[in-house]
Amino acid sequence: MITATSNHSFLTNMIVLEIDDSGASPTCSIPVADRAIAASLETGLPTIKQSVEGEADAVAMCVPIYRCEEIASVIVWVGSASDETVGVMEIWQPISEFDDLNLTQGYYGPLDRFQNVSSFVRFEKGMGLPGQVWRNLSFVIHDNLPSHPGFLRAAGASAESLQVAIGLPVFGEDFLATAVLISSDSAPIARGYEVWRCAEDHLLLESRAYQRLEQSLMYEVDQTVPLEGTLPGLAYTSGVATISEDPDIVYSGRPFRGGSPCKGVAIPFFEQDRMTNILTLLL
Repeated sequence: MITATSNHSFLTNMIVLEIDDSGASPTCSIPVADRAIAASLETGLPTIKQSVEGEADAVAMCVPIYRCEEIASVIVWVGSASDETVGVMEIWQPISEFDDLNLTQGYYGPLDRFQNVSSFVRFEKGMGLPGQVWRNLSFVIHDNLPSHPGFLRAAGASAESLQVAIGLPVFGEDFLATAVLISSDSAPIARGYEVWRCAEDHLLLESRAYQRLEQSLMYEVDQTVPLEGTLPGLAYTSGVATISEDPDIVYSGRPFRGGSPCKGVAIPFFEQDRMTNILTLLL
């Protein structure tokens, strides 16, 4: 088990667990996260769970990472469920007879208007963030949500100060779901979000968004990094989701100054046994 405590006010923890062949559900000693992990391993789907009476107010979303149609690792986001913090977690699945995605689980905290709008929305393949994830079988980032042409709930995002959304594909034998995290301007989930395409001898930055990250640490689109010794390279070489607090890894190729926050997460996506893209977060 690898964990990282966030320095940001909505996300309080991230947990990465490799899954072995024992069949036992791993635990992390955070009750709401353990329930989410158990449910995801039982169903094979991403799961959102909230705290129950007697626990600290929290919400957890567990996303399984498949390789060769088996769950190789899971990543769990744990957020504050206080009404004073703003963040969104969603799961969209193709569960109807039509070729579209339905909202099956969601956490919105105090964002009642955005929740109400979201409950009535359906996404066709290729439409909106969830539908783009489905069509592309790739991590997708939408930045500047209030003005983003592809974010179909932009008016609601503007009203609630939502800024960045990331979509994560869950793919076993077939496409199963899109998991979505939406970060507000007031309580950012991370400082950096980057999607890397796997090439033969390097990793290519396809898209990115940043919140409160120093300008000097921002990569431009089409930046390339080696397959080893970098944050996305950790996922590439290990084949599982992973977390690092090593500045030489997290900020490889960037002018990192000692003393600054240094936590990075790398999440791979596989089509069967072929890793095609990697999502990295700078916390």
